[in-house]
Amino acid sequence: MNYPFLFARKERKGLYLLLLLSVIFIGGKFYFFPAPVFESSMLKVQSTKFAIPEIRVYKIPEYLIDPNALKASDWLAMGLDATLAARIEKYTSKGGHFYEAKDLLKMYGMDTSFYKKVECKIQIAPKEKREFEKHVNPSKAFVPHERKVKALLEVNAATQEQLIELDGIGDKLAARIIKYRDMLGGFVSKQQLRKVYGMDSVNYNKIQSQITVDPLLVKRVAVNTATAEELSKVKFVGVKRAKAIVAYRESHGDFSSLKDLLKTQVVNDSILYLIEPYILLNDIR
Repeated sequence: MNYPFLFARKERKGLYLLLLLSVIFIGGKFYFFPAPVFESSMLKVQSTKFAIPEIRVYKIPEYLIDPNALKASDWLAMGLDATLAARIEKYTSKGGHFYEAKDLLKMYGMDTSFYKKVECKIQIAPKEKREFEKHVNPSKAFVPHERKVKALLEVNAATQEQLIELDGIGDKLAARIIKYRDMLGGFVSKQQLRKVYGMDSVNYNKIQSQITVDPLLVKRVAVNTATAEELSKVKFVGVKRAKAIVAYRESHGDFSSLKDLLKTQVVNDSILYLIEPYILLNDIR
């Protein structure tokens, strides 16, 4: 009689070995390769892939604003990001300037949606010498005004305070202008301002359209009546040359023309050209 489920000894040993290996294989799989936690993984994927972006609410003022005059706190009050607000304030405090509204888009991180909302409220004042408020009050409107045509400043009669009002002229440069003007006796041309220490081409180009020079206000010395001391104060004359001019005058009489100074041997054509605007023959011009 045949029994289909009876195995020989060798066959049983093989079967037992196969079962043992199966158990080891299945147990090792779960031990070394645990099943992923699908719930936490899915939540992580969903939170990363489908995260809802932060919605920033902007509070655009009703009044006009000048971005060159605002502080970081003013930008924050309008809802702008703190990092961007600080970046804008740093830019303007270091001398940066917005010349038109769209210049705001050049700031790194500027939100275009914010710009579209605030664009119509931007009013940039002309870049001229003026004092912006150190602490802008967001509740106070920036009221644009018509730019009035300024009268030209006559530098021979200008005070230090008036010179400071010119673009690029500070306290020290204004003081040096007046000191040099007094030493000369006055300016006979705008270009003489270039001789003032600290007056570079940039500053000169800024102010040349805002100033004028009246040569009639120049202090002039009469060579036929002046003492040697008075003549020595004329720039490019000096003490020795002044004494020689007075000595020649006393020996030969009054000068009939300024060119007669060439006869003194101490004045040549170059010196005469330099001093001529500051001298005259007699006190009556």
